[in-house]
Amino acid sequence: MAESHPARDIGRVFVGRQREMAELTAALESALSGHGRIVMLVGEPGIGKTRAAQELASLAEQRGAQVLWGRCYEEGGAPPYWPWVQAMRAYVQQASGDQLAAEMGPGAADIAEIVPEIRDKLPGLETPPALEPEQSRFRLFDSITSFLKNAAQRQPLMLVLDDLHWADRSSLLFLEFLAREIGESRLLLAGAYRDIEVSRSPPLSQTL
Repeated sequence: MAESHPARDIGRVFVGRQREMAELTAALESALSGHGRIVMLVGEPGIGKTRAAQELASLAEQRGAQVLWGRCYEEGGAPPYWPWVQAMRAYVQQASGDQLAAEMGPGAADIAEIVPEIRDKLPGLETPPALEPEQSRFRLFDSITSFLKNAAQRQPLMLVLDDLHWADRSSLLFLEFLAREIGESRLLLAGAYRDIEVSRSPPLSQTL
């Protein structure tokens, strides 16, 4: 079974056959043309989810997209938003200060709260004003979303989130938020998780 839908829906792709790779390629082409997509690579351990993501990432790079990876951590101790932090950190490290200032805009200070490397490129950032937890989370989500959409205007982006069955709740909440906002962007989100782990991961089950 393979499906590809607009960003508000999730196409669950069971990998291992050419038809599924064709579905992934179609999702990529749609994102490159300005219609953001989210796809999930689903299956048991060792079936080839990460390899499929790597093949799609290679194709995305050949088509001019930038690929950012984030991997969830099985053991405890990882900070909130860890896969997103990894992806954004990789982007920040290769971007100039002027580029980040233009793409992040006033949300740079909010994003720097979870990606402190931003302050190395934009040292004049002030600490964002304190808000209630839910308001602060919304402001962060909105800031990251605007940044990713702006960055994708300059160059299409593919974000790969591997091992989502280990994702923390904060990371999954942002995934839900972003998925609703990328329909008119050059963003492709590709997640991978073990279907046998869904019942053991209530946060992922709720997100799906």
